[in-house]
Order: sequence, then C-alpha cells, then structure tokens
Amino acid sequence: MENNSSVLDSDIVKVDKYEPHKIANGKNEVTFFVASDDIDLAELQRYRIQAQTEYLIAITTTNKDYDCLKLADNVILCSLNEVPLIMQAFQRLHSGSGIIGMSWDEVKWAISGNKNIEFLHGVAGGENCVALACEEFISKLQRLSSNYPIKNVMINMFADISFGCEQQDFIIQQIDKNLMVNDATTFYQLSFFHEFDYWKKGEQGCCICMFLVYADKEDDIEPVIIEDDIPMKTTNPTQRVGNSIKEYLRRQQQRNKSES
Repeated sequence: MENNSSVLDSDIVKVDKYEPHKIANGKNEVTFFVASDDIDLAELQRYRIQAQTEYLIAITTTNKDYDCLKLADNVILCSLNEVPLIMQAFQRLHSGSGIIGMSWDEVKWAISGNKNIEFLHGVAGGENCVALACEEFISKLQRLSSNYPIKNVMINMFADISFGCEQQDFIIQQIDKNLMVNDATTFYQLSFFHEFDYWKKGEQGCCICMFLVYADKEDDIEPVIIEDDIPMKTTNPTQRVGNSIKEYLRRQQQRNKSES
C-alpha cells in the first residue's frame, strides 16, 4: 500500500489535523482521518506521500459517500462517540501492549483487499461489567449496516486487573453464540488497565471492541449467519489463528499442570 512517489519540497505540506490520528511503531504504519466534506483531496494525497504512511484509513460516522473515501485503503464505520475509541483499540491490536495480540503483519492480512470495516463496542463498569458489556455489543450485532459477508473479525478487550480466565471464556462463548461466520478468521487482543475512560482505579470494568471486516463481493465467501433461536454450533478454536484466547488459555492450563 505504500506510495513511493517523490514530491518536491515546495509541495510538502504539514497537515496537523491528521497528526493526532497517526499510529507509529517506529514507522508510520497507519494514519487515520475522519471523513468529511472539509477534507481536501490534494492535501490529503500530499500528506500521504510525505508521511509515507502504509495504510490510510478513513473513519466515517455516516453513510455519505464522501470524495475523500476514494483515497482511503479502508473505511471504518462507527457512531460519532466511538471515533477516539476506534483509534485506541486499533493501535493496541498490534502494539504489543496486551497479554495477547496481533502482529502488524496479521493486522495487514486481516484488512488487506477488504475496504469496508464496521466497528462495534460494548462497555460497562461494576460487578456485572462483563455480562453487561456483552449484552450491549451483542444487541448491536442484530443491526449490522452491511449485507456483505464478514471475512475477518478483530476483537480488542480492555479490562481491569481483576479480569480472569472465566470472564474471557464467557466473552468468547457469547461471540460464538451470537455471531456465526463461515470461513472467517477471528483475532483477539486483551489489555489490562487499572483505570480507563469508563472506570476508575480500584473499580471493575470491561470494554469489548469489535472490528468486522466485510468482504468486498457478495460471493467472496459464505454469508453471515446471525441466529437467535436456533441451537448454535460453536466455532472450533483449533481452526482459528494461534493467538486466540482459547488457545492461550489451553497453553496456560498445560503450563500450570506441568509446574504443579
């Protein structure tokens, strides 16, 4: 995706409005911009060339077909209040800051060739935070914006330090039960926070962020199946990428047995 075109010094511009949305782990891997009619296409293209950003990702809060979306490698649809959370969750998918997570190569693999992404999240605090957070984002799964099949799923979980294996397994079970996708790969990331935007230090809290990567063609893969009353078939964790939480828990259990 990298653009290697040269640009004259006189054409180089500093576009400060994009800087807060950059993710840089030693290099400019991703630059976000919030789509609007105010985005200047020529300015955005010059910025991309100057910054040598590998992926230019647009965040949109409407279904409007902005001109600037043509320059984006990916477009993430979300609600207006989710914009800051998207950038934080996406960054931590491959920052190495979590207990488990994705490498940047895995993130690229998940989003390459599939432009449209939908973001959902559920968050809650207190004793029943995990169940309440699941309830919130599961309700959103019933109102997905696209009829195209889901090709990949990236899930980022933020939790307080009391969060344990039982809560992890509960979240995975709820996702398996309420979102059935055929031939899709699911990635997980888990990060602990003593305090977060939604809970203070010493409090319990959970925030579940989900990136649904849609196929660009209806016949690309099998369609999404979201069922309410039909018995669910749980996804076999051995069919998932090796960084799934279930695989992580299995390794942890084996390690604990060997040490006891």
